[in-house]
Amino acid sequence: IALCILGDSLMYSILPLEAANLGIGLSLVGVLLSANRLIRLFSNGWASAFFERWGARLPFIAVTLLGLISTLLYGVGWGFAVFLGARMLWGIAWSGLRQGGYQAVWHGGQANKGRLTGLLWGIVRLGSATAVLGGGFLYDRYGYGVTISVVAMLTVLALPVALQIHWPQALRGGAQPVDHGRVTPRMNQLQWTIWRNLLRAPLVRWLLAAGAIQLYLSGVVVSTTSIYLAGRLQSNEQSVLFGIGVATVTGLLQGARWLSDITVGPTIGRLSDRFGQPRMPLMLTLVAVLAILGLATLPNRAAVLCLFLYFLCDSGINVTLSAAASGVALRSDRPHHLIGAYTTAGDLGSALGPLLAFSIGRSLGLPFTYGVTAVIGLLVVWRYFALATQHRHAQSGM
Repeated sequence: IALCILGDSLMYSILPLEAANLGIGLSLVGVLLSANRLIRLFSNGWASAFFERWGARLPFIAVTLLGLISTLLYGVGWGFAVFLGARMLWGIAWSGLRQGGYQAVWHGGQANKGRLTGLLWGIVRLGSATAVLGGGFLYDRYGYGVTISVVAMLTVLALPVALQIHWPQALRGGAQPVDHGRVTPRMNQLQWTIWRNLLRAPLVRWLLAAGAIQLYLSGVVVSTTSIYLAGRLQSNEQSVLFGIGVATVTGLLQGARWLSDITVGPTIGRLSDRFGQPRMPLMLTLVAVLAILGLATLPNRAAVLCLFLYFLCDSGINVTLSAAASGVALRSDRPHHLIGAYTTAGDLGSALGPLLAFSIGRSLGLPFTYGVTAVIGLLVVWRYFALATQHRHAQSGM
């Protein structure tokens, strides 16, 4: 998964800077950065059904191949149409790759789900960090073509790795038996029926809402970091400090965010196993709101530090909410489909983030956009925390 995500992560760092040279308008950059997430509103359901019916091995190999093809397309031809196709293809691939990651976590059991979720996303985001750090460096010095070529060569290694994975035969936690029958045309209709049944529980609804708003804000910030830094830190030159380009600085900040998944994520996940998944995202969201407010009001250097702090909180919130979703899924009758619903809610938020960021941010200002969204996110996570606490007390009283 870490090898497959290299190309996608690189796009968030350099596509806004390279768009004009590729013949892509800046207003279309948000569309491209959201296209992979919009297609996942449908492909998450497909991935849930395929993994439930056929197990993990064949679907995981297939989506690994799709991820490789999407990265290769970034360097094949220029223009909006080619990029749109590549981004949609990547969205389908990511639905399956992520489903496979959650299925791997499930085999570790309930007691370790926080730590394993942190480890999963830590390793995956190590790939993201490699892409934005190395990619930003290569882009500033050698240009777009060389950068994409290097990333594509690294992504090729994902296929032999996927072929070597030995998946357990059965899913722990009460999953439905694997059915090797043919997928019918009614799959999407059945998928929505299953999701509606799962969403009858208020706890599930607010958990999905928390995941959606967290990834919406993350999508806004990550997709606009380079533009924000260019506007706030640049003067008349194409460098920020000591000849370091905007792409490199953006890569350093976003790379620190991704690296925090491997350095901080497992620790936060372990703490959430001990103190409870609902409590950790509430505390981290509160710190994230303070960081966003600092980003909007403090001087340049302090604002950049606040942006760095937000990225650290974003990593922890993602890990703890994902671990919470994994735990809720394992207690349900259809774990694949509950994870599909959770990831789809998150994809809706993360798709709307880049799609709306450039238009809303241009009219209202990015700091104001960040701040309002962060406060809404805090309210949603607080409501989820309250429901989870009530649910835990109700269970302990039985």
